[in-house]
Amino acid sequence: MSANESFANPAPWAIFAFATTSFVLGFYNAHLINATAIGIVIPFALIFGGLVQMIVAVLEIARGSGFTAAVFGTFGPLWIIYGLFAQFYAKMVAPAHLGVTEELFLLVFAVLTFFFLIASLRTDWVIITILVLILAALIILGIGAGGNDVKLTEAGGWITMAFAVLAWYHAAAALINNTWGRQVFPVGHIGPLPPKQAK
Repeated sequence: MSANESFANPAPWAIFAFATTSFVLGFYNAHLINATAIGIVIPFALIFGGLVQMIVAVLEIARGSGFTAAVFGTFGPLWIIYGLFAQFYAKMVAPAHLGVTEELFLLVFAVLTFFFLIASLRTDWVIITILVLILAALIILGIGAGGNDVKLTEAGGWITMAFAVLAWYHAAAALINNTWGRQVFPVGHIGPLPPKQAK
């Protein structure tokens, strides 16, 4: 048995973590909850969104899945950086420059997401749609932060919740299709499904 055959597919765990953390942050950015709710967003970001995805990224490397390893190994640190910045480091930035600092953070991850989007064109339609929405959310939230535009931030929050719901669906599909042994929830695979992703 090869190394990648000895591991079950951990990707649904990471996608559930990413989706749940994203939904909480989207709810916050859409201003559907009081600003003091950042106190619940930060633990989600550090533990569920960050730590879990980092663990799964390592497991995906062991399974030989470069795409998912790169995605989880990038979005995991994104959440950890966000949580640490919001909790500890934002106060070190001059208030006049905080928006531009947040814009830089979001837009550099938008660049990486664009590369993931190109790579995803050989995966499935749900993943492609999720990455399109993530890219849109990062750009809109980045511009909103840089310009201190509340409406753009709220729009980015709604888009974040939209891709979070799709990501929940994708993770649920992978989990349920596996336990049922057949396709219960389709995701629109493009081409044949690689064996290591079918487990």
